[in-house]
Amino acid sequence: MNKIIFSLVLFCFSSLWAQTVISVDESISRNQNKNFALSLGASLLLPGTGEYYLGEKELLKPFIWTDAALWVTTLGSYFIGEKYVSSAHNYAVTHAGVSPTKKSIDFLNTVADFRSRGGVFGQNSNPDMNEDYNQAMIRAGKPVDKDYPNTAEYQWDWGSSDYPENTEHMEIYKNMLRNYRVSRIVFQVSVGALILNRVVSFLDVMRIYRATSSEKITRRWDIVPQFYPDGSGAVFSLKF
Repeated sequence: MNKIIFSLVLFCFSSLWAQTVISVDESISRNQNKNFALSLGASLLLPGTGEYYLGEKELLKPFIWTDAALWVTTLGSYFIGEKYVSSAHNYAVTHAGVSPTKKSIDFLNTVADFRSRGGVFGQNSNPDMNEDYNQAMIRAGKPVDKDYPNTAEYQWDWGSSDYPENTEHMEIYKNMLRNYRVSRIVFQVSVGALILNRVVSFLDVMRIYRATSSEKITRRWDIVPQFYPDGSGAVFSLKF
């Protein structure tokens, strides 16, 4: 009788064990066969693609759209800035007699700071002494050709301040250069944002790979010095 009861109990436990299902979280190792270097390179080239490669498809669109918007801003601000420089130069050629030869932005800024290179033609009233570039350099103890040769190619004259339209021309010109500087700030910020977007994607790929791969990203290593018995020197061994 006891043997029959024992057999029944053993049979019941065997039946329960046979129906027990052991589940394994496959998500923690789903990327163990993926190329880690490839995912990092993809995220640096185009943010979001590294995440997509590792199976995080919902992260692709936010990174892609952000990067696209930043590229539009970067390129747009650069070409708008170039247009402002070109417009400012052409305006100075027309109203200040600047040489048609393309000049650097530093020279164009100098043209905005001083009414003339060597004295305003037809100035009847007493002008501000700083309106004359050459005189300003002399008072500062600098040679007049320190930054730009004192030649006809680097001459300009906005005209006498006795005529309001001349001053108005200078203000319009200065406003063009201010717009250029704003566009350059936008350009620099957007370039920084493009880099930051890639850094964020790069770090995100490292996080995803660490959480979904059984392989370790890094290995611990130690540099151990070993000295010669006679004290003549030492060698370093790298231990992983």
